[in-house]
Amino acid sequence: MPGKPTEKVEALRGRPDVENHLITLETKVAGYVMSFVQFSDDITDPDAIKTILDRGREGGIASTGGKLISEKEIKLNDYFGREWTMSLPGGFLATARAYWVKRRLYQTVFVIGANAGESPEVIQLRQEAASKFLDSFALSGDVRK
Repeated sequence: MPGKPTEKVEALRGRPDVENHLITLETKVAGYVMSFVQFSDDITDPDAIKTILDRGREGGIASTGGKLISEKEIKLNDYFGREWTMSLPGGFLATARAYWVKRRLYQTVFVIGANAGESPEVIQLRQEAASKFLDSFALSGDVRK
C-alpha cells in the first residue's frame, strides 16, 4: 500500500470464533483493502474451495450494495482464486481478488471513484496503481505446512 494503512479485527458474522483482519488505506487515487480470515479447517477439495470463493465474492458484493460486472478464475502459485469487478453505489468501481490458501481466505480490493471527465493520464495512473497493488500480493514463507 502506498502509505500507512489502518487495521481492524472483527469477529466474522455468524462465526464468533473466526476473525476477519481488515487492512485499509484511502488516498486521492484510490481505496486499498486487504483482508484475511483464518478458518480452522484445511480445505483442499476444489469444489469446496470454489464454494468458499463464491461466498466470499457474494459477501463482498452484498456488504457493499455492489453489482457484479465481470469475474474470472485465477491462481496464485498453486492456490485457487477469483477476480471480479463490481460497480458500487455512488459511482465507485472496485476490482477484487480472493485466494484460498490452506486455511485462509485472502482478499485484496482496489476501489476508485467515477472517472467521468478525468484526463487519460489520470485514468492511466489509476489503472497502473490497480495493477501494481493487486499484483503485489504474494505469500511469504512456506504456507503449505
